[in-house]
Amino acid sequence: MKNNSYEYDVALSFAGENRAYVEEVANSLKKRGIKVFYDLFEEANLWGKNLYEYLSEIYQDKARYTVLFISGFYNQKLWTNHERVSMQARAFQESREYILPARFDDTEIPGILKTIGYINLQKKTPEELATLIEKKLSKDQTFFRRRWSKLSTMISAKPFIFSIKIVDQNRKLVKNAKAVLVANNSTYLEGSSDEKGLAHFIIRTRKLYTLLIAHPKYPAIMLKNINPKEDIEVVIEKTQGFGSLIINKSGEIPGILGKIEPLRKPNKGFALYADNIAIEGGSNQPCDFELNKSISLEDNGGNSIHLTFRFFQGRIALVDYCKHKLS
Repeated sequence: MKNNSYEYDVALSFAGENRAYVEEVANSLKKRGIKVFYDLFEEANLWGKNLYEYLSEIYQDKARYTVLFISGFYNQKLWTNHERVSMQARAFQESREYILPARFDDTEIPGILKTIGYINLQKKTPEELATLIEKKLSKDQTFFRRRWSKLSTMISAKPFIFSIKIVDQNRKLVKNAKAVLVANNSTYLEGSSDEKGLAHFIIRTRKLYTLLIAHPKYPAIMLKNINPKEDIEVVIEKTQGFGSLIINKSGEIPGILGKIEPLRKPNKGFALYADNIAIEGGSNQPCDFELNKSISLEDNGGNSIHLTFRFFQGRIALVDYCKHKLS
């Protein structure tokens, strides 16, 4: 009989050697509100259980889908093959796709035909795979109804004020700090701290945010998974010669003339345009850059500065800058 109330939307079956990739997928799915079975999320729950029996239940009865991460390592493991047998028993009983193969390589797995559609992980980032899993789940009507019901409850019946108090390491109030709340879908709310060090936001939809804080006299601050349910206080520490900036589409860096405009490339990398500014001594533009890696800029007056992008999502970027090279 088909189960319409699965404990997990998706279970992940993988070899430990591939954990780094799979963990990024698991974290991305969790942030999207998808119920995922990933062993490190279940440590307390697995503690003391008969794992042979319990994992059989997970992969045979308790997940809507299972993603099987195929690799040479997978084929050599006792536990992964136990999980595979449980999945295949479920797949045999149902007349729909249940096992979703994702391949690191061309290893043959017993019972998984080469004609079965699969995802080539050499061409997919963990975030891209999580997006595909979410799309697959969205085609399941019971999942769609549950997701819609959950999202509906997150919409506040009445808007409310969320406040952030910003102070320095000496408990001194910091005014004129720029603060931005960025949601996972790249929508955002902007604010600035007042004379009391307070930045206020009108919250109309309950969700988790990434908080960005910038100030010309302080390094950048980024805090993830901020729940606006209760007001918070953030301490920022001054470092001589350092400043920070939040850029919306494009912006100007203090100490250097001209504008910069970061953008996301089609391959998910990042690149930078600069108006009348040389990047890295005159590299062709747009010039590729990486998060948390310093790059140099020089204007037509010989003024130079080093900057580092700490965050970039949608069109919102958080930047540290300094006369000296940043790390």
